[in-house]
Amino acid sequence: MCIRDRIYNTIFHPDTKQKISYPFRMCAFMPTNLPIMFGMLCTPQTIVNVVFWQWINQTYNACPNYNNRNATSSFTNKELGIAYTGAVSTSISIALVGRWLSKRFGVQTGSISSQRFRNGLVSLVALSCAGFLNLFLIRYNEMNKGVMLMHKDREYGISKAAARKAVVSSACTRAVLPIPLTMLTAVCWKLIEMVRMTPKGRSGVIAADMLILVFTLTVSMPIALSLFKQELTINKDKLEPEFRNIKDANGNLITQFNFNKGL
Repeated sequence: MCIRDRIYNTIFHPDTKQKISYPFRMCAFMPTNLPIMFGMLCTPQTIVNVVFWQWINQTYNACPNYNNRNATSSFTNKELGIAYTGAVSTSISIALVGRWLSKRFGVQTGSISSQRFRNGLVSLVALSCAGFLNLFLIRYNEMNKGVMLMHKDREYGISKAAARKAVVSSACTRAVLPIPLTMLTAVCWKLIEMVRMTPKGRSGVIAADMLILVFTLTVSMPIALSLFKQELTINKDKLEPEFRNIKDANGNLITQFNFNKGL
């Protein structure tokens, strides 16, 4: 039963009960990101290439962020278009700043592991900010409209306070996501160097980078998502006044409500 429920929850949205398209499910994070990362690694780092691949990357990021939101409140096409434009343009701008920082403060000498570690530290802040803002802006209207509060499978109304907690908590997972991506890459390269299996030539390094990416992409998203449960609780005192004196069917005062945080 538990395994069946987990499979069901990865496919169907908890609010709408509609099937989430495969590329936008969290379980598809690794296979869908792999070709994007390959393009970012293997193309010359010109401004045009960086903007193009960052547009592809941030557009893809926006799609799972939207599809795995709390779907209590509906979005108009105009609201979604504004959110997408703001999220992607902001994220690309931050990524370009990260590229500039990498070129100015990064290193291209020394062992591969030391290069990956130092350059990863430089780009980490930009990647974390871009991921946070992408989700925050895509789901910004959620905070304006609110999310449904639940208690023992019964609905009690829409809360903007709960929506703020849902969006910020979800955005924090995207800020944490680049940490294992960047740091585990350096650790893997250090292990390769320790056993003296460093590949020769650029193609060998790229092939090793791709294998390492498969590993880091596979473990990074579960680590980030484990920070917060999908269904969060919130104390009545942190909600709007109309939710602070609600009683359940048995006449007991409800002190905590549940809501879907989204992913």
